[in-house]
Amino acid sequence: MNTTKLRFSQISWRISPMYLLFFALFGIFMPFVARFLTENGLTERETSVILAVVNGVNLFAPFLFSYLADKTGRRLVFIRFGFLAIGLFYLLSLFAEGFWQYLLIFGLFGVFLSAVLPQMESVTLAILGSERKRYGQIRLWGSLGFVVIVWVMGQLLDIYPVAILPIAGTVVTLLMFASTYIIPERPHVKDSQEASAEQRVDDAFTVQWGQVIVLLLVVLFWQFGMAPYNTFFDIYLRAQGFSASVNGFLISFGALCEILIFFYVARLFSHFSERILMSFALLFTIIRWLLLYRFPDIFWIVLFTQSLHALTFGLVHSVAVHRIAHLFPESRASFGQGLYVALGTGLGLFCGNLLAGYLWNGSGLVYLQAAGWTLLALVVTWFGFKETQPE
Repeated sequence: MNTTKLRFSQISWRISPMYLLFFALFGIFMPFVARFLTENGLTERETSVILAVVNGVNLFAPFLFSYLADKTGRRLVFIRFGFLAIGLFYLLSLFAEGFWQYLLIFGLFGVFLSAVLPQMESVTLAILGSERKRYGQIRLWGSLGFVVIVWVMGQLLDIYPVAILPIAGTVVTLLMFASTYIIPERPHVKDSQEASAEQRVDDAFTVQWGQVIVLLLVVLFWQFGMAPYNTFFDIYLRAQGFSASVNGFLISFGALCEILIFFYVARLFSHFSERILMSFALLFTIIRWLLLYRFPDIFWIVLFTQSLHALTFGLVHSVAVHRIAHLFPESRASFGQGLYVALGTGLGLFCGNLLAGYLWNGSGLVYLQAAGWTLLALVVTWFGFKETQPE
């Protein structure tokens, strides 16, 4: 199918369901997996190790498909295979016992979870083409899926046992697989004139490796700060007397605020540089972690900190994906997105989760150190970001 003839609205309704379902799976897994593991007999430290491994596999897993996907251009094939593998391992967690079985199953789950994401981003940006600044309007559906499922699962966990989590996750994974069949796959066979033109563009493109390294450092430190939120937020608030349904509402509210950023981010890119946007987002992320550290038992303050998720995740992620698309040519798009996920997200959350597990004592100390790491990310952004090449 010739995607250049599709209007943005036509592209959106074909790609958005995949994002909605993929991040709905995140909403089932990430906020509540610590609850799932601890209620199945694991300690908080063992839980942090497992989640560190789930995120640590990002160091190599994003490249699992990237070379073959870039070589063949058949990225949807690898996405479909990855989705089926994710569903299989999530279902197997229902029957696991003990630390080592959970470590193996969730480790393999994490491998395929991180392997498919760069392919999803590459497919989306390639189909959007000159409309890639509107990526946020596609990605917002992922946030919507996350919002709805976290709220629903929070309600269900007040009624049903934690075994409902892998069951719901498996169902969502099958729907993810089905959603890929409405996505227009770009032809992977090009005529000689088109291939020659693309090769000339790629040959003229110089990757600014210094700026790639700066971006990866920013994402690395940012994820050091995000790790305690991803892993311990539900447990942290439960210790303050919050119920699962209230925690689900708070997490959903954060993702709902994030949607607003994804909807308007294209306009922000038209008026502000990536450096300004990233610095602004990181500054308010520091404020968020400090408030959560100091006032975890005051509902309205926690609710306010969740509203800042629009900047903490929504804007930071949008700037990072947008900048990666500028720093790499289209033929190396999967490699660029894989590098972002591997060294930025993978290493950042791996080390961040281990550190959070080591520091965790039931208090908010982990959020104080999260603010420190985010401050470091802000400094690197302000002094390190330079203008990238135009598309």
